[in-house]
Amino acid sequence: MSRSIRISLLTLLVLAASSSGFHASPREAHAACREGDTALADERALAAVRAAIDEQCPCASYDGTPGRTRTDYLACAGARIELALERDELSGDCGAAAGEVVRGSVCGTDDVACARVPRSSASTIGCRITSAATCRTTGGGRTRLPLVPPPALEPSLRRPLSPFLGSPTGQRPCADLETCADVIEWTAGTCVDTRADGPYAAGFRELRLVKPSAVDPGQERVLDVVVWYPAPAGSEPIDSASRAVRDAPLARSGGPYPLLVFSHGSCGFPRQSLFLTPWLATHGFVVVAPPHPGNTLFEFPRCREGAVLAASFVERPQDVVFALDQVLAESGDLDSPLFGAIDERRIGMSGHSFGGLTTYLAAAIDERFVVALPLAAATSTTATLAVPSLTMYGEIDSVVDNDGIFAAYARSEAPKLLVGVEDAGHYAFSDGCFPGPDCDPPVTLTQDEAHERVKRWVLPFLKVYLAGDRSFAPFLLAEPPPGVLVERD
Repeated sequence: MSRSIRISLLTLLVLAASSSGFHASPREAHAACREGDTALADERALAAVRAAIDEQCPCASYDGTPGRTRTDYLACAGARIELALERDELSGDCGAAAGEVVRGSVCGTDDVACARVPRSSASTIGCRITSAATCRTTGGGRTRLPLVPPPALEPSLRRPLSPFLGSPTGQRPCADLETCADVIEWTAGTCVDTRADGPYAAGFRELRLVKPSAVDPGQERVLDVVVWYPAPAGSEPIDSASRAVRDAPLARSGGPYPLLVFSHGSCGFPRQSLFLTPWLATHGFVVVAPPHPGNTLFEFPRCREGAVLAASFVERPQDVVFALDQVLAESGDLDSPLFGAIDERRIGMSGHSFGGLTTYLAAAIDERFVVALPLAAATSTTATLAVPSLTMYGEIDSVVDNDGIFAAYARSEAPKLLVGVEDAGHYAFSDGCFPGPDCDPPVTLTQDEAHERVKRWVLPFLKVYLAGDRSFAPFLLAEPPPGVLVERD
């Protein structure tokens, strides 16, 4: 088929498309696009075309008036896809995938993107463009589990993921989303886009804590701990160094909140992953990030010395437990601004690199940790987890041994997920990235691209297994979006 005929057929496909019927994701509809060696380039080409369509054919401007109808929108978007094809900016299959995105949009209609999570299989997510009246919410909507203390957590949360096929199903209108493509790939039919901030503002406080060294009890360790927490929506001003509002009041309406301790990497610091830590606060979590003196960025290069690393192996889990004790004490103190902030029954542990190893170590010595989230973790030959876990890694990590991560995952107890980010290395889980094989855009993911993929899994895991919110279960069961490798047990 000639290129001109192919382009003309694409235009007819877009223009003649009905807004009714269920849409698959563009990836499912056109598998050759975003697959194989060209997957990352295809992903970026599709994103560029979508950005051009958004700029030149802004959805909100197509209100049904003359010249601004659905047909007008389809013609405008189709022309942008044709142009990309003519310039060889898109392959034919990716052009068809872009057409699928356009067909599955609400632009030029009064309709909504209606998400469907079938009752038979939560891995088959659907979406259609239809009226809000036709898209009636069914299946109980967002049902929360009762707050019960571990280890008496609801038995289904202690089993592998398959029982979650009975999680809330049916259909629901995604009023804030313009395309079925985003509904399917970024919300798994829940209508919650994990790339966005949550309903709260992020507040933060700094606590200076002092404890004896675990290696040399005669020496003090000063821990300048950062605590992020949900603050009332609209709180200001945002401190750019923490991406949160300093000393903001606690949003008490949603508390007490689950807590996650975050341990930084070797030669890192508590604010190393601001794409994640204050963002989790906006979604209803308290995040506690202690430093690990001797092994922070501010002690470089000594932080990398063998003796320091050996001492840190002992000190780090004790830093975590001490910081947790003190923050829980703040939550129980009537005079503390953090009074009532934390649900003591819902505490998780996470960390990056050496902080990932610290996650294994801390979860092994403190039963208050009921979930674990190691990120690109350094591991030992005995590292294992006995609580629900999400293990994440970068596929091209040149800093830690991914085989060690896989072995630790295999030793750990179910329920558990292993999620790999393709075209990303060790620093996919931090803000900064050292130029090299792990960080070499456009060959590798940019930090923003990597962070979107990390958020897509971290939030649903914590919502289901730490906050007890079943409505996020479809994220953990759905076909993963392109660029992600998933194993479930």
